Amino acid sequence: MQESKREKILRYLLIGICLLVVLGGFLYSSSSEKVEEIEPSIHAEVLSRGDGSRNPVIAVAKVVEEQPVLVIYEIDQKNHDYFKVLHSVSLHNSVKTLGVTKEHNGIWVQLEEKKWVLFSESLEVLQERNRDPSSVISSRQPFHIEKETGFISIPQGSRDVQLDLTDKSGEPKEIHSLSGDDSVWLVVFQKDMVLARSR
Repeated sequence: MQESKREKILRYLLIGICLLVVLGGFLYSSSSEKVEEIEPSIHAEVLSRGDGSRNPVIAVAKVVEEQPVLVIYEIDQKNHDYFKVLHSVSLHNSVKTLGVTKEHNGIWVQLEEKKWVLFSESLEVLQERNRDPSSVISSRQPFHIEKETGFISIPQGSRDVQLDLTDKSGEPKEIHSLSGDDSVWLVVFQKDMVLARSR
């Protein structure tokens, strides 16, 4: 049976409408999807504290150009507190938390809810596990912000160490001691970290 001119136009019109509906649905679904962005967040742990002859070494997990990385830094105190990169490795997921082993020979990194990876100090993968490791400790120090002065107070035995960070905006997430005499501190904010000297 021969197709009339009117039926041909109607067929092309229906095909065009179907294509427009499919294209419109595709564009709507792609624009309404929430793009999962990596929340910029920094985590740190002190691997070794410094003294007069030795520089502190820290592990830092952060996001650089939308790529999660784990970096080992040596903080050169004689060179204006220069952060020298010793080792670095890219990660597949952003880091939820960091910790060090009780033996201080490795860094535990939690990448997902139940995924932990143990890295050596040169960032070689030593072990992976799907449960919380039992030998994790942290160099994070408890602190509180004094409302009247804005100073940060860190309890250290019988005395409190004070840091003046009133020139910084935002509240610190983590604070770590970098020196044996508690005079130099690493203060970690959501997207930044600074060195501070105690008062």
